[in-house]
Amino acid sequence: MAQDWPFFSVARSREVDQLAIERFGMAGIELMRNAGTACAERLLSELSESSPATMILAGAGNNGGDGYVIAEVLTEANRPVVVYSLVPTAKLSGDAEISHDAAVAAGVSVEHVGEDEIVARISRHRGMIVDGLLGTGAQGPPRSPFAEAIAAANQNSEVRRVAIDVPSGFNGDTGEPADPTFQADLTLTFVAPKTGMMGADASLSTGEIEIVDIGLPLDLKRQLGIPG
Repeated sequence: MAQDWPFFSVARSREVDQLAIERFGMAGIELMRNAGTACAERLLSELSESSPATMILAGAGNNGGDGYVIAEVLTEANRPVVVYSLVPTAKLSGDAEISHDAAVAAGVSVEHVGEDEIVARISRHRGMIVDGLLGTGAQGPPRSPFAEAIAAANQNSEVRRVAIDVPSGFNGDTGEPADPTFQADLTLTFVAPKTGMMGADASLSTGEIEIVDIGLPLDLKRQLGIPG
């Protein structure tokens, strides 16, 4: 992780999105597509057409929406991918719904699975698992079926675990891990690392941290003190 990067609180990170939308005319879906595409391009550096299918675990919010964008880009690059939604996809709304619909239109396999089935599928998986479950918006310990999915991913020693923005269960402000917290090998965090990632034990949850550029205007980056 770059040493000259500022650390942002979760609230500050959300303010950045609002500034991009309100002052620079960027749409929320544009930010989501930029973020998801940048994450997918990073993952493509590790994936070949013969790699096992990448499993993306998706929740109901923007973290899941990022996951759908990643799945769409991987599919278009002829990399095998499957998305398991832990919520009924009919309940998606806003940018997450738009990204889900675009992924399905691109041929991505999306399936809603319950607690027992997701644990079984995660336990059998080999390859990469991408955490698009909760992101920074969740409060308190993950609940069922998210908790069971996170625990199953952590127990599978045959997979590479990648978190989007922050690992599910990880408090981006304090660095405190809930029980359970997704134990990532790699975290692709947006715009700037979160303040909780400064903690001495944060890497136990985040693994390696890489900063993802979501296409903010250069003037906004300068205002925020972000290297451009």
